[in-house]
Amino acid sequence: MSSRVLRFLPLGPTALALTFTLAALPLTTRAQAPLAPSAPALLDAVTRAPQLAAAAKRIDAARARTESSGRLADPEVEAMRSRVNDPMGDNRTMWEFAVRQPLPKRGERAADRERALAVVTMAEADYAMLAGDVAADVAMALAEADGADARAALLTTQLARLDAALATVQSRLASGVTTRLADRLTIQSRVASLQLQLEQTQRTAADSRAIARGRLGLAPDAPLPVFSAPAATEINPADAATVAVATARIAEANAMGQMARASANPMTSVGLRLGRERTSMGNEDTIGFAVSSEIPWRNRRYARAEVRAAEADRAAATAEATAARHRISSTLARVERAERLAATARRLAADTQTRLDAEHEALTRSLSVTGMGAGESAVLHAIDILEKSTETQLQIIEAETSARASRAELWRYLPPAKLLSPSLSSQL
Repeated sequence: MSSRVLRFLPLGPTALALTFTLAALPLTTRAQAPLAPSAPALLDAVTRAPQLAAAAKRIDAARARTESSGRLADPEVEAMRSRVNDPMGDNRTMWEFAVRQPLPKRGERAADRERALAVVTMAEADYAMLAGDVAADVAMALAEADGADARAALLTTQLARLDAALATVQSRLASGVTTRLADRLTIQSRVASLQLQLEQTQRTAADSRAIARGRLGLAPDAPLPVFSAPAATEINPADAATVAVATARIAEANAMGQMARASANPMTSVGLRLGRERTSMGNEDTIGFAVSSEIPWRNRRYARAEVRAAEADRAAATAEATAARHRISSTLARVERAERLAATARRLAADTQTRLDAEHEALTRSLSVTGMGAGESAVLHAIDILEKSTETQLQIIEAETSARASRAELWRYLPPAKLLSPSLSSQL
């Protein structure tokens, strides 16, 4: 890092040399620190979060339920023994055995299987959407924490230089050199204000990291992943996690509509009946075949209502998918604007820094050629240059932090295949 020195030459026989450093701050934010061995990757840390583990279990439960979908009813068995006492003395004993098999309604089993598969798809889409939400929240918190760290570093550097300038002014006052008392009071006020800003910035960094740990379900001392975000080229509005959730809801609504239409069909059953009647004349055996069917005149009305509800659910899910695609396009445009702003901030900062360099050189030449009276505060002029340089760098940090936060939002719109854990993806 280069540095520039503002040197205040002797301004009279009793004047002291007043010198402090005005360091040239970098025109871009600091490079991302290398990944520490103990720091997990962001997506790996997200997939180990408790809420993602719970979502994975819901996927397992949905997959297990597919094995019981489209089930057949168990056969029913009935046995009966009766005794008939005839007044004429012809007493009879009767036995009867019946087996009945209820049959599913036409289309019911296929619709039930479709519904079960739609529930699995919904659980997987919910998992992907939750993973994207957690990753986005964590990435935004990390971006804010990194930005706060960069701001704190600049403020710490500026505070150290103000402390040095204050010490120089106080030494001049103590040695009897003519110096404006207002300079010391002004610098003291600025130091106090800067200390408060530094405390607030450090608190912001700590709060942001606490938010990230809370979303990941980590202990307060657990290492955090480093910031990362998808590239805009990885986002496809037609294949995002949020769109996948809406698509899964459409499939579920279609399956529920099929279930509703199948429920309008009558339920039937077939049975076999075996009977024996023992009389004084001998045994009389009976074999019968039975078919029964319900009269669905109520079910048809209920089914029509269910079909209308399924159509409304499908329309709502379709609207959600459309809204999600528009939201993704808007986010991509916002990311592009934020990156353009960060690039503009860097470019303008370079121009501003050039002007500050020229102002510094002009101040140095003025002091070395004409001198500056003790009543004129060269100290405050130099501090103004320092603060303007620091403010320029803060603007860059704010612009780049905003750009990183915008890129973090892209986690919500990755394709589900990139957000599912490897164990879940292998089962797809």
